[in-house]
Amino acid sequence: MPLAHVRWLLVIGFAWVSQLAYASADLPDTEESAVMETLRLPAVFGDHMVLQRDKPLPVWGLADANATVSVTFLDQESTVIADQTGRWSVTLEPVAAGGPFTLEVSSNGNHIAFEDVLVGEVWLCSGQSNMDMRLMKVDDAESEVSAATNNQLRLFRVERAIADEPAFEVDAKWAVCSPAEARTFSAVGYFMGQRLQEQLGVPVGIIHSAYGGTPVEAWTPLEALTNHPETRPIVARQDRREQQYAEALAVYEQAMAVNANLAEGQKPVPVPDEPTPPTARYTPAGLYHAMLKPLAPYALRGFAWYQGESNTWRSAQYEYTLTELIQAWRADWNDDALPFGVVQLPSYALPPRVPRGEGSWPELRESQLRVAQKLDHVGLIVTTDVGDPTDIHPTAKRPIGERLARWALHSAYGQDVVSTGPILVDHRVEGDKFILTFDHVGSGLTSADGERPNGFCVAGPDKKFRWATHIEILDERTLAIGEAKVPDPQAVRYGWDAHIPWATLTNSEGLPASPFRTDDWERVTEHAR
Repeated sequence: MPLAHVRWLLVIGFAWVSQLAYASADLPDTEESAVMETLRLPAVFGDHMVLQRDKPLPVWGLADANATVSVTFLDQESTVIADQTGRWSVTLEPVAAGGPFTLEVSSNGNHIAFEDVLVGEVWLCSGQSNMDMRLMKVDDAESEVSAATNNQLRLFRVERAIADEPAFEVDAKWAVCSPAEARTFSAVGYFMGQRLQEQLGVPVGIIHSAYGGTPVEAWTPLEALTNHPETRPIVARQDRREQQYAEALAVYEQAMAVNANLAEGQKPVPVPDEPTPPTARYTPAGLYHAMLKPLAPYALRGFAWYQGESNTWRSAQYEYTLTELIQAWRADWNDDALPFGVVQLPSYALPPRVPRGEGSWPELRESQLRVAQKLDHVGLIVTTDVGDPTDIHPTAKRPIGERLARWALHSAYGQDVVSTGPILVDHRVEGDKFILTFDHVGSGLTSADGERPNGFCVAGPDKKFRWATHIEILDERTLAIGEAKVPDPQAVRYGWDAHIPWATLTNSEGLPASPFRTDDWERVTEHAR
């Protein structure tokens, strides 16, 4: 077994030991420990929860080994025999929106009743710090928090945790949306849920499971990472780090032991610095085990994903890692068509040490775009117009949550709304100009400032890009792009930088166009693994 999978207590710092113990202790490893359990369900089942409407409803938990477990909801009663480790599960028939109801579970004289249960729509919001940013930190936070009162919106915030194996439990509980609960909840998740509840008129439950400063591989199962040649180096790199740490720790501990047992007069041996363990929250699959897998297969409508900043130095690889994550999550929920909304990275002025112009930030956006184009039921939420050049954590989170809701209303609920900004779908060269065709244009292409769209550059055979001076809207879906100094155009790029306030192409609904390039020239991060 790779060292990365077994050395967790050495890898994590003292601050995480209690969380790791909590996560791993929740899942019995032996028949003996399971027999000691009485009736128990994971925290995702609780008072005030929202169950997904119009879908089969899995319910699972722990009981005494071989005990009979009965689950009752509305006019349904389902009975099952727990296995020898005490695990059991049932699946209830789909139910229409409504509530409040009571869900009851009984076994061997034990009885649990979950009250104030609503049936409606459930979404899981995950990612790193921009998904994790709390409502109390966004624009107009005081007024947003004070207005966050909605009995039909329920919130479930998963506390940060790490585990080396899939856990049974998360640290969380369902709560009715109130200022006290919403202030520490994901702002993006809250705004998405708020808009969905308003538009759909049914209860909405939002699950917030996010952790700042974490890469995509931390949320991806190891099996998925080892499936693809582009992502296997992630696991290999972590294994090397674990091996190096173990070797350095052994040298350190040996020197300490020698000095602790010196005879009188013996000279102490040199002691190296105590090695620093690899950062636990970056460990492949660590957050997946602790914060995602325990939630499956709780019935839900889809996922919202806002992450990528921690992977920009491996932007080309991100396309494959995110693809593996999406497919693995869908497999955990036994539905390969679950909608998955990807929030594209916003505009941000990178520090001077980071390459600009062709750097990793635009390439990460490109990987996000490629995933949305190649996988069914994956949407792209473009946010290049709501970033902050000086802060990687922009506080304008309402537009992002509402755009996620707009995408969901179109993709998951079939509403006739434009789900995203313009996305390039075709290009050709006519003479000295590129002809670009877009989808998701609404009533037509336009610009954010009402002037001619900007943000395009053109390159010829020398691969040197120059700003396009000829930018013409030919019809509602088509642009002509050219530059007199480039008579033989070979490529056009749009919004190809980290901070792009000058990129102004939008559709008639005001949604910004995704950055793109027509060339397939080697990327800066092409070989970063």
